[in-house]
Amino acid sequence: MFFENLNDKSKVWVYTADRELNPTEVDYLNNQSSLFVREWTAHGVGLKAESLIYKNRFLILAVDESQANASGCSIDSSVKFVKAMESELKINFFNRMNLIITKDESELESVHISDLKNFKNHSVYNPMITTLEQLREAWLIPVSSSPFV
Repeated sequence: MFFENLNDKSKVWVYTADRELNPTEVDYLNNQSSLFVREWTAHGVGLKAESLIYKNRFLILAVDESQANASGCSIDSSVKFVKAMESELKINFFNRMNLIITKDESELESVHISDLKNFKNHSVYNPMITTLEQLREAWLIPVSSSPFV
């Protein structure tokens, strides 16, 4: 289960890498994102936040807003952090036209959103989720029932 210490209503941001990260990159991104969430604040108040690198393709940030809400400035700082990681790792986390699909959850494939209709027997990681509850229960959905087909 994702982020066991956080409330189901926690906000999540899922960033999808345009390629698979290698083990060195995963370690680096894990370390940097852990440092970032430890020091992440909103109006000077520390956020109860965690990060996760999933399947070497996804950077996930989560904030439990039961203690403090993520504000515009704190969200801006997270985007700045992700942009810095993009630059350092020479990857793209912001191309929303490519989606990650899988047939059996072991191999992931990146496909352009316009080609998704050709993979109806696959599942897709839904980039539209915004809460931890959705991440836990409805992130990986059948392509045939996704809002993109």
